[in-house]
This record gives sequence, C-alpha cells and structure tokens, in this order.
Amino acid sequence: RMMALMAGAARVGFVALRARLAKDETKKKALHTRAGKRAVKELIRLGPTYVKLGQIISCRPDLVRDEYVEELKSLQDAVPSFSGKRAVKILEEELGKPVNELFSEFSEKPLAAASLGQVHKAVTLDGRVVAIKVQRDKLKEMYDLDLAQFDKVAAILDKFNIGIEGAQKGWTDIFKEAKGILYREIDYKAEAENTQRFYKNFENFPWIKVPAVLPELTNTHVLTMEYCPGTKISDLVALKKEGADLEMLSRNLAQAYLMQFCTMGFFNTDPHPGNLAVDTTYPGGRLIFYDFGQACELSDSQCDGILQVIQSIVDFDAKACVEAMDKLGALKEGADRSVVERTIENNFKTGKVKSKASRRKRALTEEEENMKPPSQAETMKYLQLPPALAFVARALTQLSGVGVMLDPEWEFIESVAPKVPELQMQRGKGLDYLAGQFFKSWTR
Repeated sequence: RMMALMAGAARVGFVALRARLAKDETKKKALHTRAGKRAVKELIRLGPTYVKLGQIISCRPDLVRDEYVEELKSLQDAVPSFSGKRAVKILEEELGKPVNELFSEFSEKPLAAASLGQVHKAVTLDGRVVAIKVQRDKLKEMYDLDLAQFDKVAAILDKFNIGIEGAQKGWTDIFKEAKGILYREIDYKAEAENTQRFYKNFENFPWIKVPAVLPELTNTHVLTMEYCPGTKISDLVALKKEGADLEMLSRNLAQAYLMQFCTMGFFNTDPHPGNLAVDTTYPGGRLIFYDFGQACELSDSQCDGILQVIQSIVDFDAKACVEAMDKLGALKEGADRSVVERTIENNFKTGKVKSKASRRKRALTEEEENMKPPSQAETMKYLQLPPALAFVARALTQLSGVGVMLDPEWEFIESVAPKVPELQMQRGKGLDYLAGQFFKSWTR
C-alpha cells in the first residue's frame, strides 16, 4: 500500500513540478488543473481515508491553489455500501446485544452509504422510528495505517517543495490539521454531541428540524437518531408539487446560518444538498439538517467580526471592514491597516465586493475616488486565514449553491441584511448605531 501511495504521489508531484517550472501563466494553470485531476483519481483509488483527506483539503483555499481546490471539490464518496448482514454484525458487537433485542424492526437495506459508514432505518422496542448510522468496521485501524504512511509522503513533498506553490503552509502542517479532523469525524460520540447541540440551539425555531439523538443506542461507532424523512432539497419538481415555498426556504437557510455564525458561534460546515431536506408537511416547508460530523466553533470575537463584515459590506464602509477583519483574526500582527483599507475601498468602488443590499453612508472624497489601490501582493502579505474562517468560507460557498438553486436571485447578504440590526443590538450596539440605521433607511 505504501508503494501505491508513493507511486500516486509521484504521478501528481511530477505534473505539479512541471506547473511550477512553467513560465507561461496559461500553461501553468492548465498543468495545475491537470495535477488536481490526477490527485482526485489517485485519492479515489487509494480508498476512504484519502477521499476524506481530499475533501478536507478542498475546504482550505488558503492552503492550496485554486486549481486544486476546484478539482478536489469534485470528490464524492466513491465507496460502495457494505452488506446488511455485516451492518447487523457491527451493530451487535458495538451495542452488545442481538439486533432483535435492540430493535423491533431493522432494515438491512441502507438508506444511504458513504466512505465512513451507512444509514439504516429501524424501529426501537418502544416504537420510535430511528435512523442508525453504522460505521465501517476497522476504519480506525485503516486510518492509523494510511495516515502513518502519509506522514512520510508529506515530509518528502515538503523536502522537495512540490505542489504547494502560493500556499501559506507546508504539506506536513496541512496534513496535521486534516488528520485531527479525520479522527474527530470517525468518533460518532462527538457527532452525537454536535447533533444534540444543534438540536438545542434550534429547538425553538419551528421552521428548522434537527434529529434528536438516542444516547442509549449510540457509541463511538454507532449513532442512533430520530428518523426525519423529507424531500431532497435538490428535488425542485417534487418540492413545488408538494407546495414548498422555495424563496422562503432560501431565506430561512440564510437566516439559519446567520444565527449559527453570529449568535450561536457553532455551525455545520457542510450544508451541501445531500445534508439538507425539506419537510413539506409544514406550511411552505421546514428545513431538515442532517450530518453534523463536521462542525466548527467560533469565538465571540469572530461572531462579532462576521456580523460587522456583513454590516460593512452593506454600508460600503472599508474602515469598519478592516476592524471586523481584525476581530476575525484575518490580519497578521503588525499589518498596515491603511493598505488593507485601500484595497477594500477599491473592491467596493469597482463592485468586486458588493451586495444588492449595499448603499454608501457617505459620498467618497475626491482623494478617495482617485486613489490608486495597492497591489495584490502588497495586500496579501498582511492577511491570513484562520482555520475556522476557512470553514466559514466553505460553508458559504456550499450555502450559495443551494440558495441559488432554490431562488436564482438569492444572495446571502441581501437575505440576512434585515436581521443584522437586531443582532447588532443584541450584541450591545447603542442608540447611535440604531439611529444611523434608521437614517440610512430613510435616505434610501
């Protein structure tokens, strides 16, 4: 297996090295894309550990070039389901009883399968319908073996500086972060805790459904939850036929993430269509969230920073945006704030960064209108992307895909802008802020 890994790394590394040496930018990009496609093929061939590793790296555009990120995003769980009999055997070993002493009914046909495990429907002895997530057996042993081998490959890639042009970290550091995420994701107790936390956070919001966890039927390798059937959020034809309000669903999805980012400080990092469904028995449709294996916590400062970034984009306020970035930890120590502010101001002025909800609080001065923006290199040397913010960016990218699918006119900031003043006041903003918002609304 080590030989297969080394051979795969060599094939990817050779193309990546050619890309680094290419002088023509078009050819360089084409070769990096080719290396990314090759990496996807090799990861799928190597199996579940590496598929998950590739998915994690695809969340980190600050670590690898855009060409690799785009290709790695295409990685899907290309691992077939295992047999129902095997699932029963794992379940009995993990929970310590025959399956008929645990459940009155158990379907051996999986509802869904992925690289880490698969989900089966069952009925508890007291009549509750549940979904049971059963982890593949020997998965940790496979991780231990594969990841130990990858430690060596990462060291070799770093030694020869292969395939990480423009990244802020070496492969060893990238892999150290990814390894921590991989091991957390195979701990179903941790996922159960995440699920319970989300359940509590949203229990007073009737337009959102999070499955309840059954702790007595859950351990590190088995996760038993309330069965929450729904229509796939990507099945627009069925949703319309069942009376769902797609625009309302898109707005509610944005509102749910605004609360996760700025009020709860805890969010699901993976809101792709496979993890979302709709309960169409609820008027207009109720959002159902599945799979909390990947969740991320934000500090209070980061929650405040995200809220202020949204407000600064709505107001086209470059200075406030820089202050928000500092709260987010996105400015390096000793950063020249004036350089970052001039870049942001130029992005606002040129429309590179904007929202349908954006409106300036004041007109630009002549000096600001004629200001020459700093170069990208000059600005980037002052910026950094903390891991938590990389997952925020990942979540927003996936969220945007779902939002636009439901409503082609959807935009995250426009959807949440009306709620921002309320959250700002909850976070301690005074009457001056409220008066400013009233004046801005009145003058529009």
